[in-house]
Amino acid sequence: MMKLVLAFVLLTTALKSLAQEDYLEKGNTFLNGGQLNKAERAFRDSIKSDSTKLIYKCQLGLTLIKEKKYSAAEVVLNDVLKVEPNNAAAHWYSGIGYFNNAQDRKSVKEFLKALPLIDKDSPQYYSANWFIGKCYSNLLKTEGLTYAETDQMFACYSEYLRLQPNADNSKEIRDYLERKKARRPPANVQTWVDL
Repeated sequence: MMKLVLAFVLLTTALKSLAQEDYLEKGNTFLNGGQLNKAERAFRDSIKSDSTKLIYKCQLGLTLIKEKKYSAAEVVLNDVLKVEPNNAAAHWYSGIGYFNNAQDRKSVKEFLKALPLIDKDSPQYYSANWFIGKCYSNLLKTEGLTYAETDQMFACYSEYLRLQPNADNSKEIRDYLERKKARRPPANVQTWVDL
């Protein structure tokens, strides 16, 4: 009898594990296929099946961003970060969401948190540097940058160019850096706005 109960427990655990993997695979298939409503439903179902797996919430957050449901995505991803403050995916997706929603300061904050968590050999690493540089260049035209933020913009764009010297936008970024470095005011200027 004990062997039968043990076998049942093991079988139930294995089936539950397979079902969870199916949720993730199914949701990602819908997400990659552009079937966002189905992806959202699959990830919400996966969270109901096991709310402890943060990957489900991260993928739901990404899906909501793709659906332009930025506030809902922010709530979901912040829930992940409350549980796991160094969750690279949650910081990365938050940065993307804020970028897509034209919240450049918040985007920079999230990508700066993601950078040390990302493998330096991955495409996300050079992409994060581009996003930070781009957000800062947007802010330079609107609310302005401090001297330190300008240094960060230059550093991130330079790192992106070092890692992606032949990217389609590399000449444009090199020219931008050259122009901005020539126009940059001295350190005593608190906020620099430049179109």
